[in-house]
Order: sequence, then C-alpha cells, then structure tokens
Amino acid sequence: MYKIILNGNLGQDAEIKDVGSKKAINLRIAVTLDHGKDSAENTEWVRAVIWKSEGQSLKIADYLKKGKHVLVEGTPSAETYKNKEGETKVYLHVNVKEIEFLG
Repeated sequence: MYKIILNGNLGQDAEIKDVGSKKAINLRIAVTLDHGKDSAENTEWVRAVIWKSEGQSLKIADYLKKGKHVLVEGTPSAETYKNKEGETKVYLHVNVKEIEFLG
C-alpha cells in the first residue's frame, strides 16, 4: 500500500462538485515543510479530494472551512498541467481515506 499523511491547514472552504454519479469534496491544504533547524520553512500546497457515493452524507463539508487544521491520510498521485506560460507543472493530489480535525 502506498499512502501519505498530511498535517496542515485548509487554504479555502471545501468545494463540492458532481463527478458522474459521485460527489467530490475538493480541498486545498497548506503543509509547512521544515528542512532542519538551520533552514527556512516553506509551504507546499496539496490538493485533496474526498469521494462520496450517491446517497452518502456530505455533512463533513460544512466543517471544512478555510484555516481549519486537519490531518489527512490517503493515496497520493501526481497531476500535471500547463500554466499560462506553457510550462508543464506538477502538483500533488491525494484521494482522502481518513480525515481528522486538529486544534
């Protein structure tokens, strides 16, 4: 099994989208990377999605608000896209299996 655990803050309120017969609760999570005591911290943005089948409750989205501190466990994958300048960019995407509210 290949999984990732993220500890970070939501950068915006959750967005719910219809994807076929399922619903996707989309999240953006700011994760602070610490590169040791003499290095500066930097923030990495990670996109995450919670999949819900038809009939499953979407109530959790009411609690996923900007600034909320969360711990997310899921399956990672890399997605690519082209920016306005035509450069290929890669971002981390996580299919959420478990989410926990912290703080």
